[in-house]
Amino acid sequence: MIEHFNRSGSVPVVDAADLKVMWAYSQEVKAQHPGATSVAVGAAVWKNLCSPGADIMAVSYRYGILMSLQSAWTGGQPSENAFKVAARIDLNWMQVGVVYQGSQFNLEQFFTELLVEEHGLGGVLPEYL
Repeated sequence: MIEHFNRSGSVPVVDAADLKVMWAYSQEVKAQHPGATSVAVGAAVWKNLCSPGADIMAVSYRYGILMSLQSAWTGGQPSENAFKVAARIDLNWMQVGVVYQGSQFNLEQFFTELLVEEHGLGGVLPEYL
């Protein structure tokens, strides 16, 4: 089982809809347990809620990006485009036993891609940005 958690290389791209499901259900569970510092949801629940064949580990790993940026979202809720970017941005698995400094994904790349999505720029940023 531990090898399931000790993955290496790139985190697979996931369906943004699965990230939205994970976000919405997590918010619902948190609301049901006010004052709790954390609440666990089992993998079987996620497999039931996400699309068939979804890589639950990859979805939850990418969900962690959205959670780490929660204070950046208007009203605490990511935009549709934030889900899209989080689902596809380049991301590598963190390794067991390795001490990391700072963020494990490129924050500037995330917000650049989000800006491109938000403004329909077709993947190209204007020079003034």
